[in-house]
This record gives sequence, structure tokens and C-alpha cells, in this order.
Amino acid sequence: MAAPIVGFIGFGEAAYLISEGLLQEGIKIIYAYDVNANHPTFGPAIRERTEKLHIPLASSLEELCEKTEYIFCATSAKAAEPIAKDIKSYLTPDHYYIDINAASPMVMEKVADYVAETRAKFVDAAVMDSVPLKKHKVPMYISGSGALDFQKIGTQFGMNLTFISEKAGSSSAIKMFRSIFMKGFSALLLETIQSSRKYGVEEIVMESLNQSVTGKPLGETANMLLTRTAIHAERRVAEMNEVIDTLGMLNVDATMSEAVKRKLQLLVDSGVREKLNNQAPSHYSQLIDLLDSSEH
Repeated sequence: MAAPIVGFIGFGEAAYLISEGLLQEGIKIIYAYDVNANHPTFGPAIRERTEKLHIPLASSLEELCEKTEYIFCATSAKAAEPIAKDIKSYLTPDHYYIDINAASPMVMEKVADYVAETRAKFVDAAVMDSVPLKKHKVPMYISGSGALDFQKIGTQFGMNLTFISEKAGSSSAIKMFRSIFMKGFSALLLETIQSSRKYGVEEIVMESLNQSVTGKPLGETANMLLTRTAIHAERRVAEMNEVIDTLGMLNVDATMSEAVKRKLQLLVDSGVREKLNNQAPSHYSQLIDLLDSSEH
């Protein structure tokens, strides 16, 4: 098959590195359009990237659409929906529109709706690792009307694409909800290590956490922690008050500990302990179901 003609909306670091990798895999033609190409501050870096890879700069979204088949939107989450609205006049049924911005699943659904009006194929592509490390081979979860077809094409040129579903937004949902844990875990580690170091117990705390967190599969750990939390939230609120007081005396910011206390207090206020008759559920899904039902 002939190599597809690729276009990028936005030519920052991610677009540059993915383009570099695709060119090495046999993609022959890539175009770029960046609204900041002639900006006095941002323009020089954009033009330098395109010149280094011999990638022509399109003068407009219309020109980009006229010259390409597979269009990657690689700008920012806040720009994803406005760009989709602007570009829909130029998309045709022959186009694949691939949005790799870290936007919410709801935004991706709106982008998909705009693209569907043109009968072009849409791909919600959630980038799941570091682009600088892996370039075009960075793992992506993909969903949407064009996801399966895009997977077939992209993998022929070295891309690491995992099909999730035809429902736009589902792949971005995975990335976003995973981020709750990963970013929150990083912030909790920072607060934990900073405070434990002040008491000279950092290594012991880390080893204890290692046994608790990595000793079992995550599903087992989640079941153990969440089912117990369901009936012990009130006591743990009191414990977190002590933690917060201690961090205050150590002059360590307690943002994460305060958030933990608030989350636990929400469990107390929801009355799940009473609904469970003070008995830990057999599986954490029971707790989630109770919380969902209490919101209605």
C-alpha cells in the first residue's frame, strides 16, 4: 500500500518527535500547520523543527486538509474542541482526524460529533507514555469511528496502538482516570517522604509501604484497602487529624493529607457503614455501588 499522507495541527515537541519516527518508518510526506508559526517568540522553534525534518508548513487548516489524509491534532486540551469546530468545514469522508490531546472524555465526544458531521473518521488517541522516550512508538489507546482502521494503518508504520472501542472518549477516559491515581500517588509520596525524613524514618517507611503496595496484585490490594475503609472511615478521619497536626508541627505542607481526610469524611457522611451493618463488604464493587446510589 502507498504510504499515507500525514498532517499535524500544532508542531510542538510531541508532533515533531512523532513525525521524526514516522519518517524513519517510511512515511514519505508530512505537512504541518501551527497558528504560532510566525509568532515572534514561538515561531522560530516551530520553523526550526519543520526545516530539520523537511516538513512543509501549510498556511491554513484548509490547505492542510487539502494536502493530507491522516490529520493529527497535537495542540492542547483547551484547543481541541475549538479546532474541531474550525476544521470541520474542510474535512471530507476520506480524512482520518486523530486527536492526541489530553482532553476529557466529554471533550472528545464533542470533537467526535463535529467530525461525524463531515463523515470523516475520528480517532480519540490517548498517549499513555513519554513521547520523548518512544516517539511514534509511544503506546496509545485509541477509540472512535476510525480507530480500528487507524490501528491497521498505524501499526504498519511502527505505531503502538491498542484499540479500546468505537465509542469516542473511552480511551481518553482511561488516561484521565489513571491520572487520578498516578498524579495523586506522586503527590502522596512527596508528602510522605518529606515528613518521614524529618523524623529520620524515611527508609523504614518506604520499606513498609513497599510491602503493603507491591506485595500483591493491585486488584487484591484495592479490595483489601477499600473494603476496610468502608467501615473504618470515621476512625481514619480522626487519625488523619493527628497526621495533619503532626505535619503542621514539622512545617510540612499537608495538602494531600487534608484531601484524604475530606474524602474519608465524605464516606462517613454517606452512611455506607450503617448501610453495610458495620460489616466489611466482600468486594470493593459493593462500596462503589453504594456510593453511586447515594448520589441519586
